[in-house]
Amino acid sequence: MTYQAYLKFLFVFMMSGIISAQEISIGERHSFSSEILNEQRSYQVYLPPSYHENPEAKFPVIYVLDGDYNFHYDSGLIEFLSNSAFTIPEAILIGISDNGSTKQLENSDPKKNADTFIRYIQSELKPKINTSYRTSHLDILIGHSKFGILATHYWMTNPKDFDVFLAIDPSYWFNDYEIVKRLESELQNGFTTNSKLYIAQANTKGMGIDELVSVLQKESPEQTNWHLNSYPEDNHGSLHLKAITDVLNTVFKGWDLNRETFYSFKNGNDVINHYKVISDRYDSEFLLPWYSLGNITYYYIRQNKTEDLAQMESGIKTHFPASLEQFHIQLANNYLSFENLEEAEKRFKVCLFANPDSYKALEGLSKIAAINEDTKTAINYLEQSIAIAKDKQVRQYYLNELKANLNQLKQ
Repeated sequence: MTYQAYLKFLFVFMMSGIISAQEISIGERHSFSSEILNEQRSYQVYLPPSYHENPEAKFPVIYVLDGDYNFHYDSGLIEFLSNSAFTIPEAILIGISDNGSTKQLENSDPKKNADTFIRYIQSELKPKINTSYRTSHLDILIGHSKFGILATHYWMTNPKDFDVFLAIDPSYWFNDYEIVKRLESELQNGFTTNSKLYIAQANTKGMGIDELVSVLQKESPEQTNWHLNSYPEDNHGSLHLKAITDVLNTVFKGWDLNRETFYSFKNGNDVINHYKVISDRYDSEFLLPWYSLGNITYYYIRQNKTEDLAQMESGIKTHFPASLEQFHIQLANNYLSFENLEEAEKRFKVCLFANPDSYKALEGLSKIAAINEDTKTAINYLEQSIAIAKDKQVRQYYLNELKANLNQLKQ
């Protein structure tokens, strides 16, 4: 190959790589003009996988301060906990951006701009999020380091804005422990709230956390509205994801329905009541975890507990209507695994009647057609499923599975 031919080959190869490259996005950035702060403000939004699939579902919202720094790994953590570990329901994440380090210091400082920044969050940002997205009644605020001061100050001054506040290794030493002294005064004057403050403490020295906790232990020993989680093996940065994981798993304790708890239930009503207790705690309807629905319906089918299945279906219709389609999908898939094609097809068609865009129901009907050796119908169902899944922004791993099944049918 001549040198000129090699260069031509290399150019074509590089261009083909550029053409085939695809952008991978985990969220969106939006901005608006804040009248309170008198400047342009931006924020980032992560929407969970079911957001575009299920137009009836509402989601808790997690707000993270210093969003430009924390958004990427926090969004991955939340999707992992809700769609892989299944320990929390799916949630929306809002990354609250800042306009440089000087603004950060001012906005997190109770002696400077913190109160104004809080008004921006409560009067402009939160209303915008609640009108733009399908949000439930549960809101969580997370702040790390200097923003841990802001999260604590927010809890002390406007506790009703959020159900849960998390201060990760907060810099309570700032301003000569001003927030520690002020909290002591507030508690002595009768401050109380139902909102929870969680404090995560690393092995960092001199943060002022011990001083603030001493005040809480002295003035509020019942510990009904505050909690300290210690991470002696973690430094100021490494505890971030652990702290969030532990608090979210505490907030949604029981969401991961373990076998011991499930086997203690008498019937399907107990399953519904279990999740209802968690949801009622925050006056919200959360999407039930498909993984648990799959395991539970499999067990009830195997044990021929038709009455329990009927109780679950009735309870979901009443208390978790946004999860009804997922219940039918899991039930149909399990009937399919037990080779009960008639009942599986019935359930898939129930889903499709209620929601013509149910790509999972179309996928299921494709499998039934393939089993019945009706390849043409199977391909047609699956092609419809893939088209809808793309439109619903389904995660790539699921699209890959659908495409692989289609290729297999066409062989």
